[in-house]
Amino acid sequence: MHFLFAWRYFRGKYAFQAIQIIAWVSVFAIAIGTAALITILSVSNGFSEVVKSLYADFYADIRISPAKGKFFTLTDAQYHSLKNIEGVHAISKVVENKALLVKGDYQTVATLKGVDTSYGSINHLKNYLKRGQTAIGYKDHPLLIIGIGVERKLGLFQSMLGDTVQLFAVNRSGKSITQMSQLNNLTANQSGAFSVQQEFDESYVFTNYLFAQYLFDLNKNQYSAIECAIDKNKETELIAQMKKILGTNFIIQNKYQQNADLYKIMQLEKWIIFAILALIMMVASFNLVGALTMLVLEKQKDIQVLGAMGAKPTDIQKIFLLLSGIMAMMGALLGGALASAFVVLQQQFHFIKLGGSSFVIDYYPIKPMLEDYLAIFGLVILIALLAGWLPARKAAKQLHGRL
Repeated sequence: MHFLFAWRYFRGKYAFQAIQIIAWVSVFAIAIGTAALITILSVSNGFSEVVKSLYADFYADIRISPAKGKFFTLTDAQYHSLKNIEGVHAISKVVENKALLVKGDYQTVATLKGVDTSYGSINHLKNYLKRGQTAIGYKDHPLLIIGIGVERKLGLFQSMLGDTVQLFAVNRSGKSITQMSQLNNLTANQSGAFSVQQEFDESYVFTNYLFAQYLFDLNKNQYSAIECAIDKNKETELIAQMKKILGTNFIIQNKYQQNADLYKIMQLEKWIIFAILALIMMVASFNLVGALTMLVLEKQKDIQVLGAMGAKPTDIQKIFLLLSGIMAMMGALLGGALASAFVVLQQQFHFIKLGGSSFVIDYYPIKPMLEDYLAIFGLVILIALLAGWLPARKAAKQLHGRL
Protein backbone atom coordinates (compact mmCIF):
# COMPACT_ATOMS: atom_id res chain seq x y z
CA MET A 1 0.00 0.00 0.00
CA HIS A 2 2.78 2.42 0.94
CA PHE A 3 4.47 1.85 -2.42
CA LEU A 4 1.24 2.41 -4.36
CA PHE A 5 0.69 5.79 -2.70
CA ALA A 6 4.34 6.76 -3.27
CA TRP A 7 4.13 5.73 -6.94
CA ARG A 8 0.88 7.67 -7.39
CA TYR A 9 2.46 10.80 -5.90
CA PHE A 10 5.46 10.40 -8.21
CA ARG A 11 3.32 10.09 -11.34
CA GLY A 12 0.54 12.46 -10.31
CA LYS A 13 -0.07 16.05 -11.33
CA TYR A 14 0.42 18.95 -8.96
CA ALA A 15 -1.35 22.26 -8.44
CA PHE A 16 1.93 24.04 -9.12
CA GLN A 17 3.73 22.94 -12.27
CA ALA A 18 7.02 24.13 -10.78
CA ILE A 19 6.89 21.30 -8.23
CA GLN A 20 6.79 18.68 -10.98
CA ILE A 21 9.65 20.40 -12.81
CA ILE A 22 11.77 20.49 -9.64
CA ALA A 23 11.00 16.80 -9.01
CA TRP A 24 12.21 15.83 -12.48
CA VAL A 25 15.27 18.06 -12.17
CA SER A 26 16.13 16.05 -9.04
CA VAL A 27 15.68 12.80 -10.94
CA PHE A 28 17.96 14.00 -13.75
CA ALA A 29 20.58 15.21 -11.23
CA ILE A 30 20.75 11.69 -9.80
CA ALA A 31 20.83 10.27 -13.35
CA ILE A 32 23.78 12.45 -14.37
CA GLY A 33 25.67 11.59 -11.17
CA THR A 34 25.03 7.87 -11.65
CA ALA A 35 26.08 7.97 -15.30
CA ALA A 36 29.26 9.86 -14.40
CA LEU A 37 30.15 7.40 -11.65
CA ILE A 38 29.61 4.33 -13.83
CA THR A 39 31.52 5.84 -16.76
CA ILE A 40 34.51 7.04 -14.74
CA LEU A 41 34.81 3.81 -12.75
CA SER A 42 34.54 1.79 -15.97
CA VAL A 43 37.34 3.86 -17.54
CA SER A 44 39.40 3.36 -14.37
CA ASN A 45 38.80 -0.39 -14.67
CA GLY A 46 39.84 -0.25 -18.32
CA PHE A 47 43.14 1.48 -17.59
CA SER A 48 43.78 -0.92 -14.69
CA GLU A 49 43.25 -3.90 -16.99
CA VAL A 50 45.64 -2.46 -19.58
CA VAL A 51 48.34 -1.84 -16.96
CA LYS A 52 47.79 -5.28 -15.41
CA SER A 53 48.07 -6.94 -18.81
CA LEU A 54 51.37 -5.14 -19.45
CA TYR A 55 52.72 -6.24 -16.09
CA ALA A 56 51.33 -9.75 -16.63
CA ASP A 57 53.21 -10.02 -19.94
CA PHE A 58 56.43 -8.70 -18.45
CA TYR A 59 56.46 -10.66 -15.19
CA ALA A 60 56.64 -14.43 -14.80
CA ASP A 61 53.84 -16.58 -13.35
CA ILE A 62 56.23 -17.56 -10.55
CA ARG A 63 59.46 -15.88 -9.46
CA ILE A 64 61.86 -17.54 -7.01
CA SER A 65 64.33 -15.14 -5.40
CA PRO A 66 66.65 -15.22 -2.36
CA ALA A 67 65.22 -14.25 1.02
CA LYS A 68 68.43 -12.30 1.69
CA GLY A 69 70.86 -10.63 -0.66
CA LYS A 70 70.82 -10.29 -4.46
CA PHE A 71 72.10 -13.71 -5.49
CA PHE A 72 71.77 -17.32 -4.40
CA THR A 73 73.29 -20.66 -5.27
CA LEU A 74 71.03 -23.29 -6.81
CA THR A 75 72.32 -26.82 -7.33
CA ASP A 76 71.75 -28.69 -10.59
CA ALA A 77 69.66 -31.23 -8.68
CA GLN A 78 67.36 -28.52 -7.32
CA TYR A 79 67.02 -26.91 -10.75
CA HIS A 80 66.07 -30.19 -12.41
CA SER A 81 63.62 -31.00 -9.59
CA LEU A 82 61.88 -27.66 -10.20
CA LYS A 83 61.90 -28.20 -13.96
CA ASN A 84 60.33 -31.66 -13.64
CA ILE A 85 57.39 -30.61 -11.46
CA GLU A 86 54.18 -31.47 -13.27
CA GLY A 87 52.45 -28.20 -14.14
CA VAL A 88 55.66 -26.21 -14.70
CA HIS A 89 55.61 -25.42 -18.43
CA ALA A 90 58.88 -23.49 -18.67
CA ILE A 91 61.68 -22.42 -16.37
CA SER A 92 64.47 -19.89 -16.84
CA LYS A 93 67.63 -19.00 -14.97
CA VAL A 94 67.84 -15.26 -14.32
CA VAL A 95 70.81 -13.05 -13.44
CA GLU A 96 69.72 -9.48 -12.82
CA ASN A 97 71.69 -6.49 -11.59
CA LYS A 98 72.52 -2.86 -12.37
CA ALA A 99 75.13 -2.12 -15.03
CA LEU A 100 76.57 0.97 -16.63
CA LEU A 101 76.06 1.03 -20.40
CA VAL A 102 78.31 3.25 -22.52
CA LYS A 103 78.11 4.11 -26.22
CA GLY A 104 80.55 6.78 -27.29
CA ASP A 105 79.80 9.95 -25.34
CA TYR A 106 76.49 8.57 -24.04
CA GLN A 107 76.02 6.50 -20.92
CA THR A 108 73.24 5.32 -18.62
CA VAL A 109 72.64 2.91 -15.76
CA ALA A 110 70.14 0.15 -16.54
CA THR A 111 68.98 -3.16 -15.13
CA LEU A 112 70.72 -5.90 -17.09
CA LYS A 113 68.62 -9.07 -17.00
CA GLY A 114 70.36 -12.22 -18.16
CA VAL A 115 68.03 -15.08 -19.13
CA ASP A 116 68.21 -18.37 -21.02
CA THR A 117 66.50 -19.48 -24.21
CA SER A 118 63.41 -20.73 -22.30
CA TYR A 119 62.55 -17.19 -21.31
CA GLY A 120 60.48 -16.59 -24.44
CA SER A 121 57.90 -19.03 -23.05
CA ILE A 122 57.73 -17.11 -19.75
CA ASN A 123 57.88 -13.46 -20.77
CA HIS A 124 55.90 -12.16 -23.78
CA LEU A 125 58.57 -9.60 -24.69
CA LYS A 126 58.37 -10.65 -28.35
CA ASN A 127 54.87 -9.12 -28.50
CA TYR A 128 56.37 -5.70 -27.74
CA LEU A 129 59.39 -5.86 -30.04
CA LYS A 130 59.72 -2.64 -32.04
CA ARG A 131 62.56 -3.74 -34.30
CA GLY A 132 65.16 -6.45 -34.59
CA GLN A 133 64.70 -9.81 -32.90
CA THR A 134 64.59 -11.32 -29.41
CA ALA A 135 68.05 -12.91 -29.66
CA ILE A 136 70.19 -12.99 -26.50
CA GLY A 137 73.28 -14.61 -28.02
CA TYR A 138 75.82 -16.66 -26.12
CA LYS A 139 78.40 -16.14 -23.40
CA ASP A 140 81.18 -15.44 -25.90
CA HIS A 141 78.96 -13.54 -28.33
CA PRO A 142 76.27 -11.80 -26.25
CA LEU A 143 73.40 -9.83 -27.76
CA LEU A 144 71.28 -7.14 -26.11
CA ILE A 145 67.52 -6.51 -26.37
CA ILE A 146 67.28 -2.90 -25.24
CA GLY A 147 64.28 -0.88 -24.06
CA ILE A 148 63.60 2.12 -26.29
CA GLY A 149 64.10 4.48 -23.31
CA VAL A 150 67.59 3.07 -22.74
CA GLU A 151 68.21 3.34 -26.49
CA ARG A 152 67.48 7.06 -26.44
CA LYS A 153 69.79 7.61 -23.49
CA LEU A 154 72.59 5.84 -25.37
CA GLY A 155 71.93 7.67 -28.63
CA LEU A 156 71.05 4.39 -30.36
CA PHE A 157 67.49 5.21 -31.35
CA GLN A 158 68.32 6.40 -34.87
CA SER A 159 71.15 3.98 -35.48
CA MET A 160 71.18 0.59 -37.16
CA LEU A 161 70.94 -2.57 -35.08
CA GLY A 162 74.18 -4.36 -34.33
CA ASP A 163 75.94 -1.46 -32.61
CA THR A 164 78.46 -2.40 -29.94
CA VAL A 165 77.76 -1.26 -26.38
CA GLN A 166 80.21 -1.32 -23.48
CA LEU A 167 78.95 -2.68 -20.16
CA PHE A 168 80.56 -1.91 -16.81
CA ALA A 169 79.70 -3.67 -13.55
CA VAL A 170 81.07 -3.80 -10.01
CA ASN A 171 83.09 -6.97 -9.34
CA ARG A 172 83.05 -8.97 -6.11
CA SER A 173 86.57 -8.06 -4.97
CA GLY A 174 85.21 -6.02 -2.10
CA LYS A 175 87.57 -3.13 -2.87
CA SER A 176 86.35 0.44 -3.13
CA ILE A 177 85.79 1.58 -6.71
CA THR A 178 87.49 4.90 -7.41
CA GLN A 179 87.63 4.82 -11.20
CA MET A 180 85.94 3.05 -14.12
CA SER A 181 89.05 1.00 -14.91
CA GLN A 182 88.39 -1.00 -11.73
CA LEU A 183 84.97 -2.13 -13.01
CA ASN A 184 84.39 -5.29 -15.00
CA ASN A 185 84.23 -4.17 -18.62
CA LEU A 186 82.70 -6.21 -21.49
CA THR A 187 81.04 -5.46 -24.81
CA ALA A 188 77.89 -6.74 -26.52
CA ASN A 189 75.90 -6.00 -29.67
CA GLN A 190 72.29 -4.88 -29.87
CA SER A 191 69.90 -7.37 -31.48
CA GLY A 192 66.55 -5.69 -30.89
CA ALA A 193 64.50 -2.98 -29.19
CA PHE A 194 61.28 -3.33 -27.20
CA SER A 195 58.62 -1.02 -25.81
CA VAL A 196 56.23 -2.21 -23.08
CA GLN A 197 55.73 0.91 -20.98
CA GLN A 198 57.95 3.73 -19.79
CA GLU A 199 58.93 2.07 -16.50
CA PHE A 200 60.36 -0.96 -18.32
CA ASP A 201 61.53 0.80 -21.48
CA GLU A 202 63.84 3.12 -19.53
CA SER A 203 65.20 0.46 -17.17
CA TYR A 204 65.66 -2.96 -18.75
CA VAL A 205 68.15 -4.61 -21.09
CA PHE A 206 67.98 -8.37 -21.75
CA THR A 207 70.93 -10.63 -22.56
CA ASN A 208 72.29 -14.15 -22.08
CA TYR A 209 72.48 -15.22 -18.42
CA LEU A 210 75.95 -16.81 -18.83
CA PHE A 211 77.28 -13.50 -20.11
CA ALA A 212 75.60 -11.71 -17.19
CA GLN A 213 77.19 -14.15 -14.73
CA TYR A 214 80.59 -13.40 -16.25
CA LEU A 215 80.01 -9.64 -16.18
CA PHE A 216 78.87 -9.65 -12.55
CA ASP A 217 81.67 -12.05 -11.55
CA LEU A 218 79.31 -14.82 -10.39
CA ASN A 219 79.90 -18.55 -10.11
CA LYS A 220 78.27 -21.08 -12.43
CA ASN A 221 75.32 -21.88 -10.15
CA GLN A 222 74.72 -18.36 -8.87
CA TYR A 223 71.52 -16.59 -9.95
CA SER A 224 69.33 -13.71 -8.84
CA ALA A 225 66.07 -15.52 -9.62
CA ILE A 226 64.39 -18.50 -11.22
CA GLU A 227 61.28 -17.61 -13.22
CA CYS A 228 58.61 -20.09 -14.30
CA ALA A 229 55.53 -20.37 -16.51
CA ILE A 230 53.02 -22.65 -14.82
CA ASP A 231 49.52 -24.11 -14.98
CA LYS A 232 47.70 -21.34 -13.11
CA ASN A 233 44.99 -23.72 -11.92
CA LYS A 234 47.64 -25.51 -9.86
CA GLU A 235 49.43 -22.41 -8.55
CA THR A 236 49.00 -23.09 -4.81
CA GLU A 237 49.99 -26.74 -5.19
CA LEU A 238 53.04 -25.90 -7.31
CA ILE A 239 54.28 -23.22 -4.90
CA ALA A 240 54.01 -25.75 -2.04
CA GLN A 241 56.11 -28.26 -4.03
CA MET A 242 58.71 -25.62 -4.83
CA LYS A 243 59.00 -24.66 -1.17
CA LYS A 244 59.51 -28.31 -0.29
CA ILE A 245 62.37 -28.58 -2.81
CA LEU A 246 64.07 -25.27 -1.96
CA GLY A 247 63.52 -24.84 1.77
CA THR A 248 63.03 -21.59 3.67
CA ASN A 249 65.82 -19.44 2.23
CA PHE A 250 63.79 -18.43 -0.82
CA ILE A 251 60.85 -16.16 -1.59
CA ILE A 252 58.34 -17.61 -4.07
CA GLN A 253 55.91 -15.05 -5.53
CA ASN A 254 53.10 -15.17 -8.07
CA LYS A 255 52.34 -12.26 -10.42
CA TYR A 256 50.12 -10.49 -7.91
CA GLN A 257 52.69 -10.76 -5.11
CA GLN A 258 55.46 -9.43 -7.38
CA ASN A 259 53.36 -6.29 -7.94
CA ALA A 260 51.19 -6.20 -4.81
CA ASP A 261 51.77 -2.47 -4.21
CA LEU A 262 50.75 -1.61 -7.79
CA TYR A 263 47.46 -3.51 -7.54
CA LYS A 264 46.67 -2.00 -4.14
CA ILE A 265 47.37 1.53 -5.38
CA MET A 266 45.18 1.07 -8.46
CA GLN A 267 42.33 -0.25 -6.33
CA LEU A 268 42.77 2.58 -3.83
CA GLU A 269 42.75 5.20 -6.61
CA LYS A 270 39.52 3.78 -7.97
CA TRP A 271 37.68 4.01 -4.66
CA ILE A 272 39.09 7.49 -3.94
CA ILE A 273 37.50 8.55 -7.25
CA PHE A 274 34.28 6.86 -6.13
CA ALA A 275 34.34 8.72 -2.80
CA ILE A 276 34.89 12.11 -4.47
CA LEU A 277 32.05 11.58 -6.94
CA ALA A 278 29.85 10.24 -4.14
CA LEU A 279 30.30 13.54 -2.29
CA ILE A 280 29.29 15.39 -5.46
CA MET A 281 26.17 13.23 -5.69
CA MET A 282 25.42 13.99 -2.04
CA VAL A 283 25.49 17.70 -2.85
CA ALA A 284 23.25 17.08 -5.86
CA SER A 285 20.78 15.32 -3.57
CA PHE A 286 19.86 18.69 -2.00
CA ASN A 287 17.64 19.13 -5.05
CA LEU A 288 15.84 15.99 -3.96
CA VAL A 289 15.37 17.34 -0.43
CA GLY A 290 13.84 20.55 -1.80
CA ALA A 291 11.54 18.68 -4.20
CA LEU A 292 10.29 16.34 -1.46
CA THR A 293 9.71 19.22 0.96
CA MET A 294 7.55 20.97 -1.64
CA LEU A 295 5.69 17.72 -2.32
CA VAL A 296 4.92 17.38 1.39
CA LEU A 297 3.46 20.90 1.41
CA GLU A 298 1.49 20.10 -1.76
CA LYS A 299 -0.01 16.92 -0.25
CA GLN A 300 -1.11 18.35 3.12
CA LYS A 301 -4.77 17.65 2.33
CA ASP A 302 -3.97 14.09 1.27
CA ILE A 303 -2.09 13.56 4.53
CA GLN A 304 -5.14 14.71 6.51
CA VAL A 305 -7.43 12.41 4.50
CA LEU A 306 -5.11 9.46 5.07
CA GLY A 307 -5.06 10.28 8.77
CA ALA A 308 -8.85 10.33 8.87
CA MET A 309 -8.84 6.89 7.19
CA GLY A 310 -6.66 5.49 9.97
CA ALA A 311 -3.13 6.02 8.68
CA LYS A 312 -0.50 6.46 11.36
CA PRO A 313 2.43 8.92 11.29
CA THR A 314 4.77 5.99 10.54
CA ASP A 315 2.67 5.13 7.47
CA ILE A 316 2.99 8.69 6.16
CA GLN A 317 6.71 8.63 6.83
CA LYS A 318 7.10 5.35 4.91
CA ILE A 319 5.14 6.73 1.93
CA PHE A 320 7.42 9.75 1.55
CA LEU A 321 10.58 7.71 2.16
CA LEU A 322 9.44 5.37 -0.61
CA LEU A 323 8.70 8.40 -2.80
CA SER A 324 12.29 9.56 -2.23
CA GLY A 325 13.51 6.07 -3.12
CA ILE A 326 11.43 5.95 -6.30
CA MET A 327 12.74 9.31 -7.48
CA ALA A 328 16.34 8.35 -6.72
CA MET A 329 16.08 4.91 -8.31
CA MET A 330 14.41 6.32 -11.41
CA GLY A 331 17.39 8.63 -11.75
CA ALA A 332 19.80 5.77 -11.09
CA LEU A 333 18.16 3.51 -13.68
CA LEU A 334 18.13 6.29 -16.26
CA GLY A 335 21.77 7.16 -15.57
CA GLY A 336 22.75 3.48 -15.54
CA ALA A 337 21.10 2.95 -18.93
CA LEU A 338 22.85 5.98 -20.45
CA ALA A 339 26.23 4.97 -19.03
CA SER A 340 25.82 1.36 -20.16
CA ALA A 341 24.98 2.49 -23.68
CA PHE A 342 28.08 4.71 -23.73
CA VAL A 343 30.26 1.87 -22.38
CA VAL A 344 29.06 -0.56 -25.06
CA LEU A 345 29.62 1.98 -27.85
CA GLN A 346 33.12 2.81 -26.60
CA GLN A 347 33.99 -0.88 -26.34
CA GLN A 348 32.80 -1.55 -29.86
CA PHE A 349 33.84 1.57 -31.78
CA HIS A 350 36.54 3.28 -29.63
CA PHE A 351 35.22 6.67 -30.70
CA ILE A 352 36.86 8.61 -27.84
CA LYS A 353 40.60 8.65 -28.51
CA LEU A 354 43.60 9.24 -26.28
CA GLY A 355 45.78 12.22 -27.10
CA GLY A 356 49.29 11.48 -28.33
CA SER A 357 50.73 8.24 -29.62
CA SER A 358 53.04 7.03 -26.84
CA PHE A 359 50.57 4.71 -25.12
CA VAL A 360 50.02 1.08 -26.14
CA ILE A 361 46.46 1.87 -27.25
CA ASP A 362 45.04 5.00 -28.90
CA TYR A 363 41.58 5.03 -27.24
CA TYR A 364 40.14 5.18 -23.73
CA PRO A 365 39.85 1.59 -22.47
CA ILE A 366 36.63 0.86 -20.64
CA LYS A 367 35.41 -2.12 -18.63
CA PRO A 368 32.12 -2.20 -16.68
CA MET A 369 32.04 -4.29 -13.51
CA LEU A 370 29.01 -5.61 -11.61
CA GLU A 371 30.52 -4.59 -8.26
CA ASP A 372 30.62 -0.95 -9.45
CA TYR A 373 26.94 -1.01 -10.39
CA LEU A 374 26.04 -2.55 -7.02
CA ALA A 375 28.12 0.01 -5.11
CA ILE A 376 26.60 2.92 -7.06
CA PHE A 377 23.02 1.72 -6.66
CA GLY A 378 23.72 1.16 -2.96
CA LEU A 379 24.97 4.76 -2.78
CA VAL A 380 21.79 5.99 -4.50
CA ILE A 381 19.62 4.12 -1.98
CA LEU A 382 21.61 5.71 0.87
CA ILE A 383 21.18 9.15 -0.70
CA ALA A 384 17.42 8.52 -1.07
CA LEU A 385 17.11 7.61 2.60
CA LEU A 386 19.14 10.61 3.76
CA ALA A 387 17.39 13.05 1.42
CA GLY A 388 13.92 11.71 2.20
CA TRP A 389 14.29 11.46 5.96
CA LEU A 390 13.61 15.09 6.90
CA PRO A 391 10.69 15.67 4.49
CA ALA A 392 9.17 12.33 5.55
CA ARG A 393 9.52 13.28 9.23
CA LYS A 394 7.94 16.64 8.46
CA ALA A 395 4.96 14.89 6.79
CA ALA A 396 4.59 12.50 9.72
CA LYS A 397 4.64 15.39 12.20
CA GLN A 398 1.90 17.17 10.25
CA LEU A 399 -0.34 14.16 10.73
CA HIS A 400 0.75 13.77 14.34
CA GLY A 401 -0.20 17.38 15.03
CA ARG A 402 -3.69 16.72 13.66
CA LEU A 403 -4.25 13.64 15.84
